[in-house]
Amino acid sequence: MSTAPDQRRRPAGLRAVWTLAMVALAGWLLAPRPAARGALVDARSPVPLVLLVAASCLLLLPNAAFWTLALRAMGERPRYGTVLGASAQALLARYVPGGIWYAAGRSVLLRRHGIGVAASTTAGGLELLLGAPVAMVVGSVLLAVDGRTPPWVAVGAVAALVAGLALGGSVAGRLVAWWVRRRGGTSVGLPATAVLYRLTAVLVGYWLAIGTLFWAYLAVVGSTTTGWTRMVGAFGVSWGAGFIALFAPQGLGVFEGALVAVLDWGAEAVLLVAGFRAVLLVRDLLLSALAGVLSRRDPSAGHPPRKPAPWPWTRPLG
Repeated sequence: MSTAPDQRRRPAGLRAVWTLAMVALAGWLLAPRPAARGALVDARSPVPLVLLVAASCLLLLPNAAFWTLALRAMGERPRYGTVLGASAQALLARYVPGGIWYAAGRSVLLRRHGIGVAASTTAGGLELLLGAPVAMVVGSVLLAVDGRTPPWVAVGAVAALVAGLALGGSVAGRLVAWWVRRRGGTSVGLPATAVLYRLTAVLVGYWLAIGTLFWAYLAVVGSTTTGWTRMVGAFGVSWGAGFIALFAPQGLGVFEGALVAVLDWGAEAVLLVAGFRAVLLVRDLLLSALAGVLSRRDPSAGHPPRKPAPWPWTRPLG
């Protein structure tokens, strides 16, 4: 029978093995390749790439804001810094196929701070349900502005998203309530429509920010003269398509293929586009390691916060 220290060492060992695997993957992506000559690996100065990695760290701010707002709307009262730390510590779970493991890892870490599993699960579900549609709507609007798609496509996408937020909340709430009751759990408050719009606004800012980072990455490697509107729009549509592909970690392969198709680039550009993942992977390795060190010094872990009264914009499920 395993002792408590043995049980604690196993997750630590698994994390170490996974971290080494991610380091190896980062090295493989950054290794020189003949087909990618003149691209990322040929950059003479590492300073722009270091700045890109630093800028990519800021993407975690709106991500944690989304979760903080969603959790507070469901009656929890997490500190923003706590959610930010858990979001950073669980980053490597993004590379596990399935699309749910980043949210699941974050939920486990937040539970140590007294955040209910039901609320965390719902927040993760909201992120999965809203993330891809918002990305594709943002991309459609920008491509329409750039003249790459007809305006009615953008108008229809925005209308569908607004209608889905207005009409889908009550239906989703009842489905979640039924699912929770069937498993003997306790219903939680689903964010009201007004909060769903606020969460959507946070996601719009996130997709514009990460799309701009991708545009800056291509400018650094000197491989494109595509304008900001077209590039960020194509990024939103393509990353949204990869977001839906739950079988691929972070839409690996789906995003690259979709982006090359939308921009009508040659197949040789796929590796260059994939190099952007190396920037994000280095970011994830650094932030997850830093968050892991800081979490050991956090005295609030394991001490649940005082339960607040329900927030006025929540509604009971069912």
